[in-house]
Amino acid sequence: MSSWYLQPTFGSLAVVFITALVLVALLAIAPSFASTSERRRGLIALLRFGAILLLVLTMLRPTWLTTTTRPQTATLVVLFDASQSMSIPDSSSGKTRYEAVKDALQGVQSDLAALGQNIEVAVYSFDDKAERAAFERGAITFPPKADGRFTDIGSSMDDVLRQMAGKKLAGVVLLSDGAQRVFTPRVELQRAARDLARLDVPLHTLTFGQAIDPSQARDVAVKTLADQFTVFVKNELVVQAAVHIQGMANRPVPVQLILENEKGEATVIETKRIQTSKDQETLDVGFRYTPQTPGQYKLTVAVEPQEGELISKNNRLDAYLNVLSGGLKVLYLEGRVLDRHEQKFLRRAIATSADMQIDFQWIDRRRRSQWPIDLTKQIEAGKYDVFLIGDLDSTALTDETWTLIAKQVEEGKGLMMQGGFHSFGAGRYQRTALADVLPITINRFEGQDFDAPIREDLHISGPFSLRPAKPHYLTTIAVLNENDNVWRTLPPMHGANHFEAVKPRAQVLLESDRNEPILIAGEYGLGRVLAFAVDGTWQWAMLGKADLHKRFWRQAILWLAKKEELERRDVYVELPQRRFPPQSDFTFNAGARDAAGDVIADATFQASLIAPDGSKSSLRLSPGDEGVIGAVETGEAAGDYLIEVTALRDGKPLGTGKGRFFVADQDLELADPSAKPSQMASLAAITSAAGGRAWAAEQLPELIELVKKSPPETEVEVQTKWTWPESTRDAWLNLILVVALLGGEWYLRKKWGMV
Repeated sequence: MSSWYLQPTFGSLAVVFITALVLVALLAIAPSFASTSERRRGLIALLRFGAILLLVLTMLRPTWLTTTTRPQTATLVVLFDASQSMSIPDSSSGKTRYEAVKDALQGVQSDLAALGQNIEVAVYSFDDKAERAAFERGAITFPPKADGRFTDIGSSMDDVLRQMAGKKLAGVVLLSDGAQRVFTPRVELQRAARDLARLDVPLHTLTFGQAIDPSQARDVAVKTLADQFTVFVKNELVVQAAVHIQGMANRPVPVQLILENEKGEATVIETKRIQTSKDQETLDVGFRYTPQTPGQYKLTVAVEPQEGELISKNNRLDAYLNVLSGGLKVLYLEGRVLDRHEQKFLRRAIATSADMQIDFQWIDRRRRSQWPIDLTKQIEAGKYDVFLIGDLDSTALTDETWTLIAKQVEEGKGLMMQGGFHSFGAGRYQRTALADVLPITINRFEGQDFDAPIREDLHISGPFSLRPAKPHYLTTIAVLNENDNVWRTLPPMHGANHFEAVKPRAQVLLESDRNEPILIAGEYGLGRVLAFAVDGTWQWAMLGKADLHKRFWRQAILWLAKKEELERRDVYVELPQRRFPPQSDFTFNAGARDAAGDVIADATFQASLIAPDGSKSSLRLSPGDEGVIGAVETGEAAGDYLIEVTALRDGKPLGTGKGRFFVADQDLELADPSAKPSQMASLAAITSAAGGRAWAAEQLPELIELVKKSPPETEVEVQTKWTWPESTRDAWLNLILVVALLGGEWYLRKKWGMV
């Protein structure tokens, strides 16, 4: 099928038409040569007209589009399981599952090779990942034995899809016992099958091995749990795990989250009871924990052995928890949300800091009939390091709440009040315990009534710019020699709260360009306090200065919490994971940084491995990009291992970094050897619209014959486009024609004495 169209210059036919009209009109404007014959003048005009016509054709850019079809080769993927569970001899003939798979595939090798030119066959073996197997001259090269430590069907199918990207797939044939046996799958089973369905690729499953009746075999297994967590002190940690329950329908199963410190002391953090009405089901269970002390811990999700369980090794999974110091928790109280941009941008700035967690409490002024609200139970445990108060009238909370906040500030917490129509004196805070806490004197006038005109005696009108009143950590948002200039580039404020006076010993850190105090810092007892009269810093982020906005607010929180001088000097150990099977080999990274966070390039390192029995051995180290790379070989012994790395400079120790990991006393492949035909069937059913289905092992020849008789559509449309003068050849030809026409016209005029 062919068609043509025009692509005029500037996308306008009118421009081309006007240009052609002007050039043609110019043909009539020429010097008179009385002695020249009509024939010569006509030839000159013809050459000029030809040049004009060629120019117009070039501007119109005519395009010829041709659409043709051509065959495309499709690929049939054969994916067979080579994990350790396939070594179980439970086939009807007494052979292992892997031997049965090999027999089945060897029986159809010639059929696979004869599928034709339009269907290519790609064979893969898999355990926790897929690897291409040779298929040459009609013969598949099989791995010598099935010994993979894990089975990750979803990730293996995803590996194949990535390798086959851009190719047409005739289908995927999966030969396995159907059981997913891996601690943390990279890609979930159902997601991999849905990816096939989205690509309209059928998944054909063939199950090998015997299934155990789930109603007769009782088992509880903790299937998945991340092997390491990192969280800052006082920040909430969410721990998610998956627990498989079999043969225990309608029986509650208690699942515990256990924390173990470096001394080996264990504490049950939380116990949850889960239950299923099915013979077998995998349930998600989540725990929340807020650590209060920095350090390295072990987290365990565990289920006590249940009555009738034959296997209990799979009832628990361990993970490491690294609790970092410097974590801060902020309570932000706000009374105006819908039309107040400051709170949205402030929350975003704090939330993007990994070492800070913000709890936002909106106390809606439209529900004043429910005021005052009592928050004493929420804050009495002292879990917040900093209190932020936005545009919130003091009548929103009980006197007991304000008194408790004042008491906690006196004991060392931080407090900051922002500008707003109902902040400071406008919010009647002279009647609360915060009147003594804030670093300003609040006027004695009555506050701002709701729905009343804004009182001018309580507020400062704008616009005005901000400038540092004195050098201070809080007002340094750029290098010192540029700091004042950076403040001048920030957008002006549209208004602020009026402060009657600044208390003795308080410091004015920011002021307006009219010398009005804007940011005042003070202390109350052991705590630090800020009064910030404006609420327009959100404009910084809107005008492309989000980095300055985040830095200002981050520094404010750190200063209030007395964390602004935390050092960053450490020796670190980075492990690829924290949970390994027996006899694992892996590498780790280690290095040292100074107080500024820069790598100490001239440091030397020593590393050792401490085994569960307390024995200590040295580890091999080699140079890395920012430190060293260490190699570890674990033995068969299960339990906790410790890597210790000591950094030295000029022979003097800089510090010691530690990395903990454990070897799991759990064989996932053989702990539950049951085949899962129902799981294989459910995966195939996801692609049923594309023709996917579950087959019996002996039906493999029938499946290959079906693929041969019903190949997928293998024709693709290919469009070819020719545009004058787009190609290099056409451009040169166009130039030669223009030069020939204009050169010929000039030559003739020269020859005939017309120039």
